[in-house]
Amino acid sequence: MFIAREVGLRAHSSQRFFFQTAVEIPVLSIARAIISVLRTPSRNSHVHNFLSLHFDLYIRAIDMRQKLAIVGATMIDGLGGKPVKDSMVVVDGKRIESAGHRSEMDVLPDYEIINGEGMWLLIGLIDLHVHIFHEAYVPYPIKGNMMSYAAVIAMSNLRSALQTGITTLRDVCNVEHLDLAMRTAIERGQLLGPRMFVAGKGICITGGHGSEQRGVVHEVDTPWEVRKAVRAEVKAGVDFIKLLSSHRTDCPEFSQEEIEAGVDEAHRLGKKVAIHAANFESVRMAAEAGVDTIEHGSPVDERSAELMAEKGIILVPTLMMKNSVLEYITKRKGEGKDVWNLDPKELEETELWFTKCVEQLPKTMKLVLAKGVRIGAGTDDVSIDTPFAMLPEEMECMTRYGMSNMEVIESATRIGAEAIGKEDDFGTIEPGKYADLIMVDRDPLEDISVFKEVLWVMKEGIIVPLQPEWKRRPVKDPYISNTNRARERF
Repeated sequence: MFIAREVGLRAHSSQRFFFQTAVEIPVLSIARAIISVLRTPSRNSHVHNFLSLHFDLYIRAIDMRQKLAIVGATMIDGLGGKPVKDSMVVVDGKRIESAGHRSEMDVLPDYEIINGEGMWLLIGLIDLHVHIFHEAYVPYPIKGNMMSYAAVIAMSNLRSALQTGITTLRDVCNVEHLDLAMRTAIERGQLLGPRMFVAGKGICITGGHGSEQRGVVHEVDTPWEVRKAVRAEVKAGVDFIKLLSSHRTDCPEFSQEEIEAGVDEAHRLGKKVAIHAANFESVRMAAEAGVDTIEHGSPVDERSAELMAEKGIILVPTLMMKNSVLEYITKRKGEGKDVWNLDPKELEETELWFTKCVEQLPKTMKLVLAKGVRIGAGTDDVSIDTPFAMLPEEMECMTRYGMSNMEVIESATRIGAEAIGKEDDFGTIEPGKYADLIMVDRDPLEDISVFKEVLWVMKEGIIVPLQPEWKRRPVKDPYISNTNRARERF
């Protein structure tokens, strides 16, 4: 029997492949046998991934209804329980159909099989605090239109993040609604990247944090101006609202009435609120107003921690960023080099602020963990000297502040989904949720650094081809350097 027709296939949400040929159905059994071998994760898997992807396209073009089973891996489902050895996860289309121990499930003859033996299978990671583009990524002037250049950088960052195992992220404000455009491109299948939830433009007081960057925030004063800005962002199509209420001082920027107006308006319109709050007073005000997530929150007092636990407010502490900024300042000063074009007074104030933050962090983390505050994982890394996708480093840093490896995994998966408000759709390996899955070759409960070397990624039921040009690298480095090194190995 032959099929002689054009079959359009969405192999990835961003790629469409077409077959216009006569295909013999019996070849399917051979292709499936080959793909079962090719899909086994491997450290040297670039060729395997390429071939696996194309066999995958061929099979799914002919039979889009076929289910897929990942068999034999040790599963960590994100719910905090004991890992399930010799597990089996069945994927039907974009979602998980079933998950559990292999002995409790049937492997049907028409399943596509992925051999996960010797691997650890987890749900895809969630980064709650990113900026897919930032002016710091462009240290030198460019020719042409800056927004066009910004889009290219954002696309590269998104592709790198997905390949790292980050299947969902939150962009917590960006220039001229670039984040909305990228989200739309991913949703429409024009761009390969993580699932995005975006804040559009942030909202700050006149001259407040964020106002130094053109096109990134609304500068507002009075509660009614805050409400109007919230409405403008909802009209633009954002997923949540970002308020900014502090900037490297001990003084809050918004008044209590302004924060409460923003929270009330956003919640009335069905949107969550994230707030940049990084001093004692702004954190307390945010907690009293009932925001949904507090970004940074370097100093938190006992009353604020109790309010956060009581109201279910999630803290996204961005631990690695604060440490790395201080290390960067110290290094540059030691080398006698400029630091962000700051004059001596500004540099002294900035260094003092981050020193205080880093010294306070152990106390803050001990307090919020003791009070039962949920912790989300977010990076906020906008340095050209480091990769965009630094969530593995943030997770490693979180363990140094008193969190267990399992708690960190939950922070970067389940709690991330809860912060977004989509815990029914993703964040754990459970039936009905999106098949966002990753595999690593060491036990992350013993070695949290393994997330720096994710070997296999699936988003919404489709395996992500791991390409050398999208491997994590400092933003300033050209992608071709990684490609050349990869070619030398084959």
